[in-house]
Amino acid sequence: MQEQDNNAVNELSRRGLLMGTAAGGLLIAGSGAMLAPSANAATVKLKKGGVLRVAVGEGGANDTQDAHLGGFTGDSARAFQLYDRLVIRDSKFKIVNELADSFTPNKTGNVWTVRVKKGVKFHNGRTLTADDVIFTIQRILDPATRAIRASQLANVDAAKLKKVDQYTVAITLKTADVTFDEQFSDYAMGIVPVGYNPATPVGTGPFKASSFTPGVKSVYTKNTSYWRTGEPYVDSVEIYVVTDESARVNGLISGQFDCITDLPTSQISTVKANSKLAILNAKTGSYVPVAMNTKKTPFQDVRVRQAMRLLVDREAIVKNVYGGYAAIGNDVIGCYDEAYSPTLFPQRKFDPEKAKSLLKAAGVSNLALEINYTDGPTGMAEIPLAFKTSAKKAAVEISAKKIGGEFWDNFLGGYAIQMDYYTNRTYLQQASTVYKGGSYAMETGWSNAKYNALVAKAKTTASKSLRNEIIQDAMKIEYEEGAYIVSSFYNKFDGLSAAISGFGSGHPSGNALNNFTLRSVGFKA
Repeated sequence: MQEQDNNAVNELSRRGLLMGTAAGGLLIAGSGAMLAPSANAATVKLKKGGVLRVAVGEGGANDTQDAHLGGFTGDSARAFQLYDRLVIRDSKFKIVNELADSFTPNKTGNVWTVRVKKGVKFHNGRTLTADDVIFTIQRILDPATRAIRASQLANVDAAKLKKVDQYTVAITLKTADVTFDEQFSDYAMGIVPVGYNPATPVGTGPFKASSFTPGVKSVYTKNTSYWRTGEPYVDSVEIYVVTDESARVNGLISGQFDCITDLPTSQISTVKANSKLAILNAKTGSYVPVAMNTKKTPFQDVRVRQAMRLLVDREAIVKNVYGGYAAIGNDVIGCYDEAYSPTLFPQRKFDPEKAKSLLKAAGVSNLALEINYTDGPTGMAEIPLAFKTSAKKAAVEISAKKIGGEFWDNFLGGYAIQMDYYTNRTYLQQASTVYKGGSYAMETGWSNAKYNALVAKAKTTASKSLRNEIIQDAMKIEYEEGAYIVSSFYNKFDGLSAAISGFGSGHPSGNALNNFTLRSVGFKA
């Protein structure tokens, strides 16, 4: 890998364990009908009390309750119960304040001032102050923490963190960034108290830690002093790790669980047909890209990358891999970004003849490629098989090789072509992660001086309209020369008992169960 920063190391620990999608189980036909979103707490009367039992599809022996570690689905589920963040993203993917009362930059964007809400208490009874914000930032930046989002705060000048008053902190950056506040919306950016000990985790979240068995079960009890009025609804939450998708679905059907993450599209029709169950169908910006390594043959040549993009039948992937529950992608990341529009560039379509012409111009013939993949969300295994079929039209032979947990030991530059998956982020956030200087930059090794300059310029441009124009210019370069094949953006499906409500229509982030906002969920009265 290019660099062994804290973000990369800990994301590798997440991806080093398998998501656990079983080959056996229920055999259920997919449904092409779109599903209505579940009702939310604002329209359905909820009663107080009860135990909410949640089954998550990812987890293992390395599970954690640390506010700044993790990576499994279960880790994020736990983090959203124990901790709050300075800011969060709402259902429209807009940044809104959470613990922050205000979070504003100076005119140049190199100093940000955050003022936290008054009267917020940690689980141990202490009041949230500016000292806790400073401590949290310092802890994330400390290499000993191995925080998975440390690289997102790498621009902070830690020596210049300043306590302005009891509730206010001034954060000086090494270089201006007018989108800096967005970094704190991540689930692994929970605010913790001075002296925080992850062995006995304390946050300001809606639930308190009760018991924790990694890879098995976590129990959390209601925070009766929670700062959000009227929440949470239930008395406790139990989070179970159930990696076998059939076991999760069967547990939902039998009443063992009240809600489950990662409902396979193949099992939607059975859940939908059961009057005691419901489905949370969230449109997201999550995607499963094919990553071409520009440091390895033959992908150094942009014409080969362009040819490969033309050999993907996107419509077939949306229909056959995702059962129609996905939006067609166009090889540009960040579809929920304000600068993004499907009409920015011509929709790239399946064109084997043009692909053959590009390969010929690049001097490439008899091309045979092996796409490496491992267990993961829908598409990790299925897209390579779909690619194999479509690429034959241009006499390109593609095979797919499944690798176990060791796949993630080599995904940063170890393969010529591979699969990966990402949840939704803004364009600048994702570009700063997967391209030059980012934690995952070596996955494709792609770099373009003009592109890099545009991304840097966008971060310092205060005018939103001008910033969006700059981002669109960067997107154009990625569209024409980039190294990811983004065929689609998939919907996120979770299964629910019809006896509960409060999840709304889900969250565009791609995180399960409406960003695991369990505080707003309760049993119907």
